[in-house]
Amino acid sequence: MDKRTRQHSTIKRGMLAVTAAALISGCSMQAERPYGDAKIRMQQLTQQLEAGTILVDGTRIVGVPMSTDFNGDVWVPLEHAARALNLKLRDMRDGYAIGDTDVLYQLRMDDRNAKSGSRLIQLPDAPRAIGGKPCMTADSLTALLETPVNWSSTTRELNISPIKDMAISSPRRGISMQMAETEELLNDDSEAEDTDGDYNMQSSSSAAKVVAAARKLVGTPYDFGAASYKDTKRFDCSSFTQYVYNKVGVSLPRSSREQSQKGSKVAPKNLKAGDLMYFYTPGRYESNKIVGHVSIYIGGGKMIHTYGDPGVVIDEFNDYWKGRFLFAKRVL
Repeated sequence: MDKRTRQHSTIKRGMLAVTAAALISGCSMQAERPYGDAKIRMQQLTQQLEAGTILVDGTRIVGVPMSTDFNGDVWVPLEHAARALNLKLRDMRDGYAIGDTDVLYQLRMDDRNAKSGSRLIQLPDAPRAIGGKPCMTADSLTALLETPVNWSSTTRELNISPIKDMAISSPRRGISMQMAETEELLNDDSEAEDTDGDYNMQSSSSAAKVVAAARKLVGTPYDFGAASYKDTKRFDCSSFTQYVYNKVGVSLPRSSREQSQKGSKVAPKNLKAGDLMYFYTPGRYESNKIVGHVSIYIGGGKMIHTYGDPGVVIDEFNDYWKGRFLFAKRVL
């Protein structure tokens, strides 16, 4: 074998060795793929968005983008679910919040821990982002909203049972925020307690202090989900009432919905200065009457509250507010 032949043979053997090494390396890399085939299929499935419908007491919201994972669980965009309840979804600093003029629910992506008011809720499935939008399963919506949410894969319809908050708690549910069984219970003034006998001089004095403290804050800017007034010099509707009532030694929860379960129910004809007034958000879905706003009655057919620009204001208890009024409570 001459010199040129030997060199050619050596080069050929070297190329074969490099090729074999590359094949071995490739097989090794393939074996170390970070995701299994099942997980890849699940990711692909959850990205396949199809139109579905949300039903709320007969009202239909069509064209909602929904996706189904390999378990058959449907994932629903939170924005559409909130809208079905006349609520808004807000992107907060550390997650998402759902509410009207204050925060009713809080959650974070990829975290099963959520909040309804100040109460911790354990979700069956952690929320996740699909198509760049925060989504939840029907089971997790049921847990968070504390009302049945059912999915039909045949018709691609998500049925959310209406929520109707009432002033009187029911021991049948393990939560302080209750849903009325009927419209009669919700609107029947006979259920209201005549608390005039309990409205004594001490109550009147405390109410005067509440009203005076509230009036001093007129013009304070509004901020949805506001942190402490000391730090932000801002309020949302329930942090405002919480702050003012704390001035007279009355401790209130953070959300309007939780605050509505404190005190004694008062009929509108018996309203006194210092009573708390609760409202729902009117919209397309009138069957949903969730407490989403609170104000303080200051007498003379007027109330003080905050819900947007220009901040804390005094308003007449006019036809607009009467149209969304749910009930009043006395905590003094």
